[in-house]
This record gives sequence, structure tokens and C-alpha cells, in this order.
Amino acid sequence: MNRPATDIAPGGQLPEPLAGLGDAVEVQVRPAAGGRGTEIAVRLRDGSRLPVASAARRVTGRDPEQAIRAALRESKQLIETGEVLHPDYPPTTEPTPMNKPLRMATQQGRREGRL
Repeated sequence: MNRPATDIAPGGQLPEPLAGLGDAVEVQVRPAAGGRGTEIAVRLRDGSRLPVASAARRVTGRDPEQAIRAALRESKQLIETGEVLHPDYPPTTEPTPMNKPLRMATQQGRREGRL
């Protein structure tokens, strides 16, 4: 993020989405390379990942890495815009078979969107 660390974690307080992950994760806030703002790194404390178990958790929506990605994305939005941006809600259209793929992509994008 193109902001100093004091803007990202004032007084050592992380943005709410990251703080909400609690002690399950380790968060590092450090200057980015080349003086280009600040970098936030987040990882699970136990560091263990089993590919098969991870795939099953991902399908059911209980993958801790999904929660980390979502928290990073929401924190970035809070820092840059002051709010977490969501697709239009309530939806402006009625659910139909024709727009179901779009609804599914929007729902999945909230969990798996890119930063």
C-alpha cells in the first residue's frame, strides 16, 4: 500500500479485518522495497497445511487462508477508501436462472478476489 506504516497500523492497532483474525495469525507491517509504501504480511501461526485437507476446507468455505485473503482485501479497502466495498446490496435484479452464474461469481469473488 502506498501509505506509511503509521497510517496502516496507528498506535500498533491493525485494521479491524486483520485484528479480527486474532492470535491464529502472525502479522508483519514493514516498509515496502524501494520506499514504495508499506507491506503487510500475514501467515498462519502453526504453518501446517495438508493439501487434501486444505482442498476440502476450501470447498466448504472453512479454509483459514480464505479468511486471511478476505481480511487483507478488506483491510486494504479500509485503508485506501475508508470503507469495505461490496457489490450492490440488495441486488438490483431478481434471481433468475439466466443471472445465476453472475450471482455465483460475485459471491465467490468476495472470498477469492485478488488484491
